Amino acid sequence: MSFKSVHASFLALLLAEEEDDLDNALCQLKLHKNNKKESFRPAKRERPLHADSLQCYDGNEMVIKTEESVLKRRRKYGRSAKDFLQKGGMMAFYNLIDFHTHFGMTRSQVEELITELQPYYHYERGSKLPLENVILASLWVLASQESYRAIAERFKTSKSVVCTSLHNFCSLVSRNLENHITWPSGVTMRSTVKGFMDAGFPGTVGVMGAYRVAIGKPKDVDEPDAYMNDKTIYCTTLLAVCDDKHRFTYVNIGHPGTLDDADVFRRCELYEAFKNDPLSLLPLEFNQEGTMYNYHILGDTGFPLSEHVMTPYEDRGCLTPKQTEYNRRHLAAMIVISRSVGMLKGRFNRLKLLHMQHLGQCSVAIKACCILHNLCIETAEPDMFEFDDDDMSLPSQTLANLQENQEGAEKRDAIADSFL
Repeated sequence: MSFKSVHASFLALLLAEEEDDLDNALCQLKLHKNNKKESFRPAKRERPLHADSLQCYDGNEMVIKTEESVLKRRRKYGRSAKDFLQKGGMMAFYNLIDFHTHFGMTRSQVEELITELQPYYHYERGSKLPLENVILASLWVLASQESYRAIAERFKTSKSVVCTSLHNFCSLVSRNLENHITWPSGVTMRSTVKGFMDAGFPGTVGVMGAYRVAIGKPKDVDEPDAYMNDKTIYCTTLLAVCDDKHRFTYVNIGHPGTLDDADVFRRCELYEAFKNDPLSLLPLEFNQEGTMYNYHILGDTGFPLSEHVMTPYEDRGCLTPKQTEYNRRHLAAMIVISRSVGMLKGRFNRLKLLHMQHLGQCSVAIKACCILHNLCIETAEPDMFEFDDDDMSLPSQTLANLQENQEGAEKRDAIADSFL
């Protein structure tokens, strides 16, 4: 064998060994990488319990522990309804000692409200919040003057969700629970007349007053400046009638705050009913010294005197003793409507300044609060709310430019004669 042949064979052997070594090296490197990935892969484990904290006004912190479901799904761009339930539902607030101060209602009243609204609320998982969460978030908004952003953080959701929940809740209450505001009739009317008679004023089925509610500049009216009063604050008017138990029997909301009480009353359907069909609301059952009259409601001097609305005598310093006694008893009865509105605003502080973009939204929210006020009165629980001092005074006693009603004047004189 020649030298060249031996040299070629030796080179071929060396190349073969190098290829085998390279293949082995590549296999070892690949195996090492796979082992490294397996060693750093986190072990599958159950999710631990999580705790949500609720910051209370008194500085104490309440912690509610709940087990987070592994199968819980989150909607894109939002928190799932179940997540909202766990973090902002009834159980997160139910143990609050001062529950009623945060929500304007007691626990049992909220439970009753949920029961009444449940048939009208069709819950769709993933597209709507549970009814109890809509109610709680909305009541918190209405019962406080806290910002929407702060309330959203408290309920672990967004500001837009809180706003939407509030509008849906107010519409739900106003549309489906308006039967809680009804004009008295039958046994209820006789009980109301007796209640006012015991308080010193006969033949009365209700007391009427007009109050201004501060709102934001309304965007859905042609002339928003018509709602601006002398204090450069936008206002709408709540005209309400209540019975002797502080329960609203009629409300009208939405007229400009710049209108006087008489103009607001004349634009209401109650005025039209008194004029066209008074017997449907004020039966001819009031016997005064042998003369039969319709029952009536009471109003201050801003309202027109008629046989249906009894107003006080104008005091020009020459009232007779009978007229003075009449005014005294009239004033005592008028306190009922002031207390009712004071209780309403004390329970729902948002009515002190209702920031909503549209007048229609404001009107629906105010009506919803009046309905909720009645629902609370009907439960016969002791009232635990402070009165709003701004509304504990009587409605404005400014005399309006009103025509004298002869029938109303004669009826008022007959009532005054019976006092002395």
